[in-house]
Amino acid sequence: MIIRRMLAALLLFAAVWFAVVLYWQASDANPSAGDLAVWLLGLPLALLGGFWLLRWGIRRRREAQAASPMVAAGDDESSPVDNGPQPDRIIHLLAGAVWLRAGAGGEAVAEALAKPERPSLHPQLKDALGLPVFAAAVEDLDPAAVEAPLRAADPDAFERVFGEESLRAIALLDPVAEELLLTALLPAPVEVVADPHGATLHPHAMHHSRSVRAAAPAAAPPVLQIRLLLPRAWGPTARQASGDWLRAKAAAIGYAQHQFEIEVMPVASGNDSWRLFDQLAQAHARDGGDDRQLLLAAHSAIGEASIERLDARRELLVSGHPEGLIPGEGAAGLLFGHAVTPHDPDAPPLRLHRLLSGQAGQGRGASRQAAELLQHAMTTAAQPAEAIVAVFSDADHRPSRAIEIAGAIAATLPELDPVDDARHLGLVCGDLGAVAPLALLAAAAAQAAQADAPVLVFGLADPQARIALALSPAAVDVDDQPPNPAEAATAVVATA
Repeated sequence: MIIRRMLAALLLFAAVWFAVVLYWQASDANPSAGDLAVWLLGLPLALLGGFWLLRWGIRRRREAQAASPMVAAGDDESSPVDNGPQPDRIIHLLAGAVWLRAGAGGEAVAEALAKPERPSLHPQLKDALGLPVFAAAVEDLDPAAVEAPLRAADPDAFERVFGEESLRAIALLDPVAEELLLTALLPAPVEVVADPHGATLHPHAMHHSRSVRAAAPAAAPPVLQIRLLLPRAWGPTARQASGDWLRAKAAAIGYAQHQFEIEVMPVASGNDSWRLFDQLAQAHARDGGDDRQLLLAAHSAIGEASIERLDARRELLVSGHPEGLIPGEGAAGLLFGHAVTPHDPDAPPLRLHRLLSGQAGQGRGASRQAAELLQHAMTTAAQPAEAIVAVFSDADHRPSRAIEIAGAIAATLPELDPVDDARHLGLVCGDLGAVAPLALLAAAAAQAAQADAPVLVFGLADPQARIALALSPAAVDVDDQPPNPAEAATAVVATA
């Protein structure tokens, strides 16, 4: 990369010098020392600088357009864009799991964010100058723990596509996926039959009973829809092998092949996760039913390859670049669907209200626009400002993000302290890519459940888009919800 750039610069200098000297000879000019400095040094440097500046601007524009598809005009129901307050659209969060630098589990992460400890310099990772860089690595992580199952899922692909960072990401995902798969696993249907007089019989007694004529077949349990979000940079082979690993894990836990479906989706940023979550919420609100959705995401930039890439793009936090990123890693998952939890029907789930999105403000107007979006989220969810107990965001070490969310909290939630009542995920865990939205929701849900009060979630990591939504606990009226799938899977019908 560096050699190619140097060669391009030398070719530009040579072309400029040739053209200038040729012009001087044709015009019989006698250039002075100043002319030599301006035309032979200043002109090629100006052209080179303009070229790289134009290239950088085009790349940033393309990245912003690719990462911010949610920002557009209009409020069509088919579009994930919401301008201002909208009719609420509630889905129920049944369970969440996370493993980040801040801790394992939503409760641990929420507690860690209340007393944030910023990432320190990594002992091994260095930038191009050989200086240590800040990194939010998860301690005590053993990537070797997932080598054997990944190799068993696809031996050929493992050697070719799994490196240090992808192994770390899958190792973080392993306990998160296991916890949520166990939570979502429905008990096997038990066939219960009845005699003509109303007495129920166990299947073992059915053979000895003459009063039982027949039993209805057990209803098929709903299919668990699993979507695995993995970095687009991994490539299709690594993502496919990871999907095979997850499929084998689900089978080992006890899932039959027809009980779940897995779709591996490439993602580039947290905005991809927000967009997918909103699309699933729209589909769930439109179609209803007892389907359950499991979102899983894993990300790790703790490796030499990511550090080199971020440093080459001038996106790494280094001396003289305070707006750079701190690479992080983690895994998170959300299980949501109907309002009756399969593992604990007595514990009401949390309500995830409609996701609202808007464009990022500039300068002094950033806090004002963020405040408006927070207010719209509270209005949509019918939650008064005095009921909100905390605000969770993905703000990090960058002063611009901290000032924006603090100003928005002060303007819309006067009873909250903009510092003490704010929980900033990026400040502790660095850049988490597509994991951040899921981790934010899991941590915010744990806080809302513990306080039995609503909380707000605000996404501002994207340079162009802003996201806001509310979470609130609520008692569930089972009569108004789809039936418990565990009960629906049990046959209790017999004919005399």
